[in-house]
Amino acid sequence: MKFHTDYVYTSREDKAKYVWLKYKSVLSSAEILDVGADECHLKKYINADTSYWGIGLGGNPDQQIDLEKETLPFDDNSYDCVLCLDVLEHIESLHSTFDELCRVSSKYVIISLPNAWASLATALVHGNMSGDQHLKYYGLPLEKPEDRHKWFFSSEEAQQFIHYRAKKNNMQVVQIDSTEVRQDRTSSITRMVLRLLKFKPELVDNLYTPSTIWAILEKSI
Repeated sequence: MKFHTDYVYTSREDKAKYVWLKYKSVLSSAEILDVGADECHLKKYINADTSYWGIGLGGNPDQQIDLEKETLPFDDNSYDCVLCLDVLEHIESLHSTFDELCRVSSKYVIISLPNAWASLATALVHGNMSGDQHLKYYGLPLEKPEDRHKWFFSSEEAQQFIHYRAKKNNMQVVQIDSTEVRQDRTSSITRMVLRLLKFKPELVDNLYTPSTIWAILEKSI
C-alpha cells in the first residue's frame, strides 16, 4: 500500500498521529480542511508551512459549523486536502456532505468510516460500552446523547458507498484499507451465537474485520 503506518491509535488524539504518519506525503505543505475536527489534534503534527483549518460543532474547532444545517462555506477547490474522519455516520446529511467534501477539495479527500457491525458485536460481548447506556451509538438512552450514529452499515457497504460517491463527484479512489479488530476466542464465540440467532453469514463474518474503513480519494483532472 502507498499509504501505511504501523502506529496503533486508541483515542482521538492518537488517531491524529495515525493520520499524520500515514498520510504525511499528502498532508505536508498542503492547505488542509479538517471537517469534524473536534479539538484539532492534527494541528500539532503539521509542518510550519502547512495551512490548517478545523471546522465542526463539538470540541474546539477553528470555526463552528453545523453540518446538518449548513453546507461548507468555502469555494470550489479551496483546499488541497479535505479530511472527514468518523464524522459522516453521525449526520443525516451524509450523502450531501460527502459531495461537499469533494467540491471544496482541489486534490485529495481522506475519509474514515467505522464498521457498525463491529461496534454492535463489541456491545453484545462486553455489554455496557459507555458507562451509562447499553449500546453507545445505537441504543435508547434515557436522555438525548450528544454523540450517536445515525447510519448502520457494514464495511462492504461503506466501500461500495465510497466508490460510488467518489465516481459521482469526479474523484478516483486511490486507496481503501482498514484498521483491524483483534481476533480472539471471544470473537469466535460471538460469531457462533449470532449464527445461531440466524444472522446472515456475510454479516457475521463482517463483525470483526475490519473495524474502520479508511479511504483517500483524488480529484480527476
